[in-house]
Amino acid sequence: MTRQNTKETTSTRLDLAIATADSIDGQLKAFTCRPASYPSGNDIGSDGALRGVPVAVKDLIDTADMPTAYGSKIFQGHQPRKDAWIVNKLREAGAVIFGKTVTTEFAWRDPGATVNPWNPAHSPGGSSSGSAAAVGAGIVDIALGTQTVGSVIRPASYCGAVGYKPTYGRIPTEGVHPLAPTLDHLGFITSSFHWAAVCHAIVVQDRPFDVSADAFARGEKPRRIGIYRSSQWAHVDSEVQQNFDATVRRLEFCGVECVDVDLGMDIRDINALTNGILAYEARQSLYGDIKDAGELAGPYTRELVKRGETVSDDDYANLIGQIKQARATRDAPLRNLDAIMTITSPTTALKGLEKTGDASFCAPATLLGLPAVTVPSGISTAFLPFGVQLIGRANEDLALLNIGQWFSNVLPSIRAPSLTFTAS
Repeated sequence: MTRQNTKETTSTRLDLAIATADSIDGQLKAFTCRPASYPSGNDIGSDGALRGVPVAVKDLIDTADMPTAYGSKIFQGHQPRKDAWIVNKLREAGAVIFGKTVTTEFAWRDPGATVNPWNPAHSPGGSSSGSAAAVGAGIVDIALGTQTVGSVIRPASYCGAVGYKPTYGRIPTEGVHPLAPTLDHLGFITSSFHWAAVCHAIVVQDRPFDVSADAFARGEKPRRIGIYRSSQWAHVDSEVQQNFDATVRRLEFCGVECVDVDLGMDIRDINALTNGILAYEARQSLYGDIKDAGELAGPYTRELVKRGETVSDDDYANLIGQIKQARATRDAPLRNLDAIMTITSPTTALKGLEKTGDASFCAPATLLGLPAVTVPSGISTAFLPFGVQLIGRANEDLALLNIGQWFSNVLPSIRAPSLTFTAS
């Protein structure tokens, strides 16, 4: 491809994103802010791997050229002095920061206005609501998200996108408002595993590898997959169970051995440990922001900070000891497995915007700090996306992305929604 044609391609990609956002975001409400103008031609940026690629940035992540309110009325109009580490890294690779996307307040549970691109009467999930909707609607191929329990994997699944949460600590969180630092991850919501792998190469920097379409397209067929249903399987929606079981059958048809596994801890204990750490650390992170804010802080945020008061320093020290022990042996359930497969959420996207969904099945990978991806796996009878979650070994993120790409080749493809919004 000539240099001139490359410029034309990147300019066309950006122009298409602008036109799509202009057309549908008034209804989708994925963005809190977009620039008054975008670069074009020679001004598009460097010749890096993301040259001219529009990237949406969650409003929890600082940008020097756009306001960052952390999803809160308290910080309305707040202008950071500099970009977050990850934003700077993406700009260096030539990305065009397309806009800031809606987050629940401080990445907790008070929702924003974003709707699900498959049906606006349903939630896009949270807390990375706008990022998931922007990708699911086809506005951008890459959006940044954060995950403290399930805030990349679940909304990506609800919106029919790919979600990628790297191993804990692989991406610096400098310039990202903390919620619970022991659990906070940065991650990506993308339109394909190709784009997830490109982001991995640029940001996570596992090792140099070829992410060209031909090199990555086949993926890596797994030999043996662990199937995790947990003690809470009876509480999973029957249609989600059916999609998951159909995925297992498809894997077995393709010659993949599927074996039942557990994680060494009951999922209820995993969620209790997660919630205890989250409450204590969220109080430390948010109390100073909301203490004088009165009703400007949302009810879920206030309740979380209040709950954090009930966790003593001694209780917290005990919880941290437990998580350190769990992370020290976190790869044990993956022995002789290529990955573990589970669901992303007990339901598809919830009807109504008041709640963002159940993240309990995302908690194990987050608590243990293991890499996780979600693969679109079909459409429900209500025409909402399903997704399955894959969990890999710590620091073997690239291997997991290759397996995810193979999954995406053998599972039913999901086309972007028509975006003719008719609420039901």
